[in-house]
Amino acid sequence: MTVRRNQPWGTAAMLPDGAPVADSNAELRRLITCQRSGDAPASRIGVVGGDLWEVVGRPAGGADRLRSERARTASIDLIEVTADGETHWACVGAVARNSWWSGSVVAAMSAESLGAWRLAPAAHPNDGRLHVLSTGLDQPALSVTQRALARRRLRSGAHVPHPAIAVRRVERWEHRFDRPLGLWLDGERVGRCRELIIAIQPDAALIVF
Repeated sequence: MTVRRNQPWGTAAMLPDGAPVADSNAELRRLITCQRSGDAPASRIGVVGGDLWEVVGRPAGGADRLRSERARTASIDLIEVTADGETHWACVGAVARNSWWSGSVVAAMSAESLGAWRLAPAAHPNDGRLHVLSTGLDQPALSVTQRALARRRLRSGAHVPHPAIAVRRVERWEHRFDRPLGLWLDGERVGRCRELIIAIQPDAALIVF
């Protein structure tokens, strides 16, 4: 069940013996991809690093905590990304852009932060929605000066609202770009694409933290 306002997230439950543990965005995405493709059985995944670990408060204790009475288990939404017909998975966010300083930029987030940047302040990793921010698509693009200011404000999330940044809260988003853009998933570049379809899959995985 997706998170509800003013209710605690997750339940007290330990990581089962033999279940995998991720200490970074890249490792969590790799494990999720293996599970979704059928190359690994579906199981809870322990999280001891990366952006989701940051979101839940950077709980101390490492892997030992995951198998103690302090551990909590929660459902997370996953981002299904179809780029030029090829399916990928992300746990935190998908970003399409060529340059931060010019042209179109799109960020589709399921959690509020990606690295040091608080791209989607209102997002929660289990709210059942994509938080899509864009500039230069169906509204005027940010100028270079505006981009420099927005970049400084990304750490606090104060870059929104802004008239040149469109913000959508949706279950699915798609767009065909005028030219191919680079694609990053959970901070890792995976290639380039011209046609992008992004959909949220609610309650699609379980993490333990």
